[in-house]
Amino acid sequence: MAGGKKVETDWDRNRIKHALHLPGWIFRVGSESALRQSGKPVLVSEYQKDMKGQLFCPECTCPLFRSPEEVEANKTGRNAYYAHRRNIKTECGLRTKPAEGKKYLTEEEASQAIVDGKLVIVKGFLKEKPVSPDKEAKVYDQTFVEDEHGEVSEVAIARHRGQKFNLPSTLTTIRGLCTKFDENLYKYYVFPEKQHAQLLIDSIRNVTTLSSVTDVPILGYGRIVSIWEPGKYPQSTRFVKLAFKAKNGYGDFSIMISQREADLHDLNTQSIGRFAFFYGKISVNGGGLSVKNIGWGEVALLPTKYEKYLN
Repeated sequence: MAGGKKVETDWDRNRIKHALHLPGWIFRVGSESALRQSGKPVLVSEYQKDMKGQLFCPECTCPLFRSPEEVEANKTGRNAYYAHRRNIKTECGLRTKPAEGKKYLTEEEASQAIVDGKLVIVKGFLKEKPVSPDKEAKVYDQTFVEDEHGEVSEVAIARHRGQKFNLPSTLTTIRGLCTKFDENLYKYYVFPEKQHAQLLIDSIRNVTTLSSVTDVPILGYGRIVSIWEPGKYPQSTRFVKLAFKAKNGYGDFSIMISQREADLHDLNTQSIGRFAFFYGKISVNGGGLSVKNIGWGEVALLPTKYEKYLN
């Protein structure tokens, strides 16, 4: 890169939702764990001039720059964004287009990524509401993140074709993914029925992009626009309608869930305008698309403080 000039790339734009700000931290010298634990997430809109040279990628920790630095948009009208320093090469899912996801050279390397919190193997999502381990077996309240250690799973995330690794997995919930959404966005996940480790930011799908049913479950999300209840009993279905762009003859999209379960997840009229996440297959329901028969851990509201990452 001649003269150290920073080159803008279309792929960098808008993918890096926040940078990690930690004065005094040095790339490839400082501890990555320390950066992730102590670095302050800074959105593009929160950038200050004195942060220059002290911002790092939340995925690969490469130094980042803001373009343009002092205004909210460049002369062509493109919004300001973060990008990697182009004179530093790193293997990063945020600077290369996702293909088959991240690959690992050895089982030990993948295991260390799990220990470091960079890789998560999801064996499945909890189907039933978990029970507290205390003697009275009280149910967990809303403050708990219901993640449990699962079995060792065989996953095909090796760089050598045909090779598989046996790695510890997790039984988790969508609420667990949403609880630290800003941190989780830049972790690699292997979800059920998937063969590749992908950044969470590449795994989530806005329902406005859907145009048909799916053969496998997806990790989807959307903004709640209305609630419809054709029945009046706790076991009756509640249709939680998400913002959707009509296409291929489908006019709307709904999360179909019992009124009892919906209330336990705060999927009600008070949550209209909030974002909901879910995991499940997309099917036809009347004149629209829907996700149904979802388990306890397969749906959750995104905390409002993280909505800025989806806008």
